Amino acid sequence: MASPFDSVFTTLPWNGAGDVAFRPKHISRLQNHSERLGIDWPDDFEQRLAESVISTEIPENQHGMGLASIRLERDGTVSISYRWAECPPSPLKAVSQQAPRWESQVMGSKHGDWLPYSAAREAALSSGANIALLVHDGAVVDGDRCTPMLLDADGVAHVSVSSGGGIDSVTLAVLLPALEQAGIPLHHSRLTETLLGRAREVIVVGSGCGVAWLSEIDGQPVGTGALGPLHTILSEALDTALENGYSPLVVGVDSE
Repeated sequence: MASPFDSVFTTLPWNGAGDVAFRPKHISRLQNHSERLGIDWPDDFEQRLAESVISTEIPENQHGMGLASIRLERDGTVSISYRWAECPPSPLKAVSQQAPRWESQVMGSKHGDWLPYSAAREAALSSGANIALLVHDGAVVDGDRCTPMLLDADGVAHVSVSSGGGIDSVTLAVLLPALEQAGIPLHHSRLTETLLGRAREVIVVGSGCGVAWLSEIDGQPVGTGALGPLHTILSEALDTALENGYSPLVVGVDSE
């Protein structure tokens, strides 16, 4: 079985060619998570990434969001894989799944034992839902490939507290200035059933789904049942950020 200490990874929006979005933020998070897990960061990381890009086949062009996953193994191997996002248009249906637990050093990192996240996603799809919300101790702490977020009836946005084990989302970090500009305060909270039940709007954000809104969780309606301001503000902000956020996947070395 894979150990969480075997590798660390990050998944970036990819344009189907040689560019990815928000590269500096993703590489910074990858390095931070590698340090957390005791995985040495190679001095020649960029060169190893360039060599992996050269040797990795690019899948045929498809519609939807392209994704590029960069992985660093404990032995220093750097690899990349490409795929196309499989996220239907909003509204999405979610089901709750038990959140996987690891030791505190591992929680919140993009680590090598990712099977529980993949299994939660497959269970959600098998049940007819689109995504899984991961629950621990009575609160939603993460999504199977996204960060849950809600807008309370009082106009305050909430995301899960970091102590719950959720991943620090690059997409959310990119979108925070738009929230501030719109005058929407953001609180890190326990996303309990009560808070979700009274929410004006529940959305998810992430590289694989962009910004999407939820119409139900576990068969129960959430939000107003219509497109809300949080989704509108953040989806427009993400579109703008993506327009300006793509840069070469390989930098600082000759990839030819």
